[in-house]
Amino acid sequence: MKEVLVINLTRMGDLVQTTPVMAGLKERYPAARITLLVNSVFSEICNYIPFIDRLFILNKDNFEKGGSDGGPGLVGNFRYLEELLNEINNVEYDLAINFTHSNASAVLTSLVKAKEVRGFAVDAEGHSLIKHPWIRYFFNVVPGRAYNPFHLCDIYIKAGGAIPKEKGLHLHVPEEAKEWAQAILRETGIGDGDLLIGLQLGASRDNRRWPIPSFAELADRLAEAFGARILLIGSAAEVSLGREFEELTKTRPLNLIGKTDLREVAALLKRCHLLISNDTGPLHIATAVGTRVVGIFLSTAHFRETGPYGEGHYVIEADIPCSPCGFQVECNEMVCKEMVCKETIRVDNVFELVRMRALSGDGSLMEPSPMWENVQVYCSCFAEDGLLDFYPLIRRSLKREALYAHLYRQTWFEILDGKGDGEVEKIHNGLMTKINTCYTPEALVKVVESIKVDLDAFRRMKELAEEGLRRVALIANEAGRPSPDVVKIKEIWEGVPFIDQEIETIGYAHPPLRPLILLFRYGKEGLEGKDIAILSEETCNLYRDIKTHASMMVQLIERLMKGG
Repeated sequence: MKEVLVINLTRMGDLVQTTPVMAGLKERYPAARITLLVNSVFSEICNYIPFIDRLFILNKDNFEKGGSDGGPGLVGNFRYLEELLNEINNVEYDLAINFTHSNASAVLTSLVKAKEVRGFAVDAEGHSLIKHPWIRYFFNVVPGRAYNPFHLCDIYIKAGGAIPKEKGLHLHVPEEAKEWAQAILRETGIGDGDLLIGLQLGASRDNRRWPIPSFAELADRLAEAFGARILLIGSAAEVSLGREFEELTKTRPLNLIGKTDLREVAALLKRCHLLISNDTGPLHIATAVGTRVVGIFLSTAHFRETGPYGEGHYVIEADIPCSPCGFQVECNEMVCKEMVCKETIRVDNVFELVRMRALSGDGSLMEPSPMWENVQVYCSCFAEDGLLDFYPLIRRSLKREALYAHLYRQTWFEILDGKGDGEVEKIHNGLMTKINTCYTPEALVKVVESIKVDLDAFRRMKELAEEGLRRVALIANEAGRPSPDVVKIKEIWEGVPFIDQEIETIGYAHPPLRPLILLFRYGKEGLEGKDIAILSEETCNLYRDIKTHASMMVQLIERLMKGG
């Protein structure tokens, strides 16, 4: 492989989280040239991302303005895109991967000259296509997020097909930026040996922000207990948060909110001993430059999807039934002043996590106590499969959703990587090791009762997939004949839509099965071409996958019901 195009038109944090897949591609194909297409709003960070050999920037601002609003207008936009595509297509790419999930990016991806395309695209008739099993899985994450065991970075890595040996995020901090950071810290009386703790007060959405009064109280306690110096970072849009913080705290922070560019933020974070942050871009920058992170995950933010990607970081979240909440959910202001999860995570919790674990990097289990009621702490690590995992530091009972996430952690590899051998014994043994390590001794007994109701659903899904496979295999056989019998093909096909509808009904009636039916649906929607023989063979593979997956889940649940 010589030419690779990566398309990522999303946010800064997403760009940083694309670095592991680029690292993996560079390791596997050292001679490959990686071209990156990004949104102009977040292009600055690309100056400090290694692995990029060529960079193209799409100025999306112009497309949000009409000709009368100072933009180039329809004709100008067309010519701009045409010119950009001509530059991008000055070579044919061996692989183009679109990590952006918008309709515009799908159209753009389909106009790229590439031998293979992965990601969101469209066909010649304008129909949406989700190309590659792991990208189809990514579209599955939001509707099935309670059962998702994979970090966004790892989904990218698997879509790229190369797990890097050098783990984590990657960001280069120029020497001049390090010198600038050292100078500005010294000017404000922060010495090289001082404990420096960074705070990121903002987030992309207000519902993901821990309250400013909580941050202020935490800063005072960290300064008093450890002599910590406090650094505030953030964008110009977050200046008001810094002012509110300074009005509430006794500690005098170094407030650089809105006063730095990304290069300077990266240098400052590299100097920090610790960053305490909401789920937002600087959290990923800190992780990439090697600074330990305590991530406070609130509202819709889910640490398994976008938590700190690296070894030995910490996440704290409210251990309550509604967390993480759905993207359209809002807390009732009549019930609580703040969102429930914001009230649940108290200053005591974050301070004790810093004191007991984060400053030292200790990843050992914590003793449960009333202080940690309704709060859970996780530590990040890379598992044997080479991907990131988070394990709970407080041993508690095992929830139904967590059990399925652990099951899916193993079974998805069999399906999405095309193994199909279903090593149930190995999966079961790994699952039991994790349960015995991370949860209370009686955890499995309690949760097995809650999953019995799904066993018959998995069995029925397996039966339906077998029948679908049988019917479509007959169609494939007939379509492959020199003179296929069209009437016979239609007769065989008549029962197939009913089978598909039954599969979908089961998935929606039993939420833990929904990830299977969504991937099945995306696969069918992504079938290309008009050759019935080829289409039916590809459809057979989809039925075969859902049959294999349902069968594995039946065997695993049956083993668990027998006591592990």
